[in-house]
Amino acid sequence: MSEIISFKEKLSFGIGPFGQNCIYTLMANFLLFYYTDIFGITAASAGLLLTVARVWDAVNDPMMGIIADRTHSRWGKFRPYLLFTPILFLPFAVLTFTVPSFTRYSSKLIWAYITYIGFGMLYTASDVPFWSLSSVITTDSTQRNNLIAYPRFIATIGTAIALVTTQPLINRFGQGNQAKGFQMTALIYSLLTIFCFWICFFGVKERVIEPKSKNKTLFSDSLKALYKNKPLILVFISGCFLGIATTSKLSSLVYLAKYNLYDEGIFTLIAGINIPFILLGILLVPPISKRIGKIKTYVLFNAIFAIGSFLFYFTGWSNLTILLVFNCISSIGMSAPLVIQTSMIADTIEYSQLNIGTRNEGIIFSTQTFMAKITSALSGLLIAAMLTAFHYIPNEIQTLQTQKGILSMTALIPAIAAALAIVPMHHYKLDEKEHARIVEAIKAKQ
Repeated sequence: MSEIISFKEKLSFGIGPFGQNCIYTLMANFLLFYYTDIFGITAASAGLLLTVARVWDAVNDPMMGIIADRTHSRWGKFRPYLLFTPILFLPFAVLTFTVPSFTRYSSKLIWAYITYIGFGMLYTASDVPFWSLSSVITTDSTQRNNLIAYPRFIATIGTAIALVTTQPLINRFGQGNQAKGFQMTALIYSLLTIFCFWICFFGVKERVIEPKSKNKTLFSDSLKALYKNKPLILVFISGCFLGIATTSKLSSLVYLAKYNLYDEGIFTLIAGINIPFILLGILLVPPISKRIGKIKTYVLFNAIFAIGSFLFYFTGWSNLTILLVFNCISSIGMSAPLVIQTSMIADTIEYSQLNIGTRNEGIIFSTQTFMAKITSALSGLLIAAMLTAFHYIPNEIQTLQTQKGILSMTALIPAIAAALAIVPMHHYKLDEKEHARIVEAIKAKQ
């Protein structure tokens, strides 16, 4: 169990979510814009779709966790899903960004519901096993935290690259036809997802092998175990606020560029300048966390995100240079907390094992997938409601009231949400010392 994990294996594990984060970035940050401005449904209809999909995820995500926990194969418990599921969600990703030839509005809505919800289910079928994999590669807490840093760092690079390249790819393949551009971009990101997950499949090894249990865990019992896991619940609540902050900012930037700055191309500029600051924040996590602890580090970076966003909001959009400065400050704190968040979720596995009597890596990590998708939906619903309230009209010159609403979506909502993400951490007690104590107590029982 204490076998040293090689750099090659860490890198293979880290590459896994690179392509996945590209397609997720396309979905999370461009889907609402695609539905309203390209596909041709109202912001209210799109917001309802995102909400319905997330309600289903409340059942689908933990169910996938239970399925993964019960899986036994010659490839291990979680690795098989990295081989097959990416192939299956490719057509759903492409069809989500395909405008059908239907003339009836209801038919287009049905198409949108089937393709998007289908994609979400298959995304879960790969994402839950991937993150659960970190708990069976090693049981050593220090190595696990080090291991998790690789996919978080590389996934963030994938997100940053997707933010910069998506608009150029849409323009390049669309040649004036944005619908085709979105479709081809979805295809490219999906193929990249398959390639990256296959690298992970062949490059990592499951070392923690649990014997088959004769007593099957009931779905209701697994859910009860989640509810009793107080540290996990606190991370989930905080992560939802952080996810809303991140997704609201990134989803609204394209509207800000198009309707406040009058140039869609500026979106690529803003996203591109953000990249080094996002990566800087992630690189600062290990040394700062080592010095002050992961909980205080998590709070610190959320505070940077909130303060930078507040300054961004009060700057307005008349001075692009100052806008970029405060936007970059907020970006330092935007993705850094995710590194610690994943490590915190992994720590709750041992907490559950000692205090509740169940380990259940799959269902515990399903909360992370559900968290990402529910925050994407809540952000989409919030933005859709605000667009409607501020009388947004697609592809038209917007009123000053609408422009102010777009700025609020881009900066004020992220600022408030990032600040709220700090609150649950005042009750989170599973720091490094407590986790080490739990690990020793588990060893003593074995």
